[in-house]
Amino acid sequence: MLFRAMSFGQFVALASFLLSAGTIAITYWVGVAQETVNICVPFIDGCTDITYTGLAGDAGFIFRGGLVSGCVFILMWWHCMRVWLQPSIQSRASRINLNLMTFFGMLAAVGLIWGTAVLAPTKEQVLWGPHIRGANTFFEAILLAISFNFYLIWRGRKDGLLEVPSFKIKAVLFVLIWIVLVAFVANSIGEHMKKGTKIAEWWATLFICLYFLSSYWDWKKIKLQIA
Repeated sequence: MLFRAMSFGQFVALASFLLSAGTIAITYWVGVAQETVNICVPFIDGCTDITYTGLAGDAGFIFRGGLVSGCVFILMWWHCMRVWLQPSIQSRASRINLNLMTFFGMLAAVGLIWGTAVLAPTKEQVLWGPHIRGANTFFEAILLAISFNFYLIWRGRKDGLLEVPSFKIKAVLFVLIWIVLVAFVANSIGEHMKKGTKIAEWWATLFICLYFLSSYWDWKKIKLQIA
């Protein structure tokens, strides 16, 4: 039922989630199987950060290929979001917010591509400077992009110009993203992170991926059609 008569927008929302959260999950599973990462619950234990799950062995190839591919769909996600919001944009201020949302959303995806592309099989080979700047750009820009996005969604729904089946889910995720990312951005990504920062990174990434997925229920009418 999930794939039946799926619109192009729904496909983009689903692919954005699967190629981001799915890639990280598969990478961690492969890393555990090949003993390149420790077995733990990183959301609670903070035993490793996301970057270190995607360095050594086969996990590294999966991580880099999957996440860069996911970023392509995230770029498309922001374009679909812009198209979906367009009918509710009625003022100059809203148009400015829409452009800021798009800019920071695209910047976040480009930052993540850059931060992922410079990873290597060993930590000695990683270009840590570009990786850290790319990853921090992603988290900081995505916080701004989602903030502009949620405001426009709230405004469009309030004015009766936008039907948002996922609004309650988005509202909860928006609050959680703010809580986790404000704490996370305050510490920032680095080559060596504290346990609390690692835990915040895992939760922030999950909430952001779920925010992308939530639009699956909103975008039934964004075509091309995939039957």
